[in-house]
Amino acid sequence: MNKNILLLSLLMTGCAGMQRGCDSSIAESFGADWIIAQFDNAGKPFNCWKLKNTSVTNEKASDGIYWTEGANLVHISGWYNRVQVQNRQWAQAADSIGINLKSCKGGVYPSIIPSDSE
Repeated sequence: MNKNILLLSLLMTGCAGMQRGCDSSIAESFGADWIIAQFDNAGKPFNCWKLKNTSVTNEKASDGIYWTEGANLVHISGWYNRVQVQNRQWAQAADSIGINLKSCKGGVYPSIIPSDSE
């Protein structure tokens, strides 16, 4: 009886520890919602993507990631952050990596936001 409880406890804690890996594998295989931002050497974002139901894959033997967008394969490497969006909380996800969601459009993040006078 005690062996069964011990075995059950080990299995349950092992599954809990594997949750990140399971979530990552599912997102890579079947797609998820993502915000990905690429940063310059000064730490300022210059590229940003808001991806819906997209599979983002880590490159082997590289720091890069890639995904398909339409007919194109997009590959980035270097300084980037990505966050998987949960429960359609896009703004909260963008905030977590220091991105203004309204400025994240089509892969470009404006380095200078124009003023109303221009």
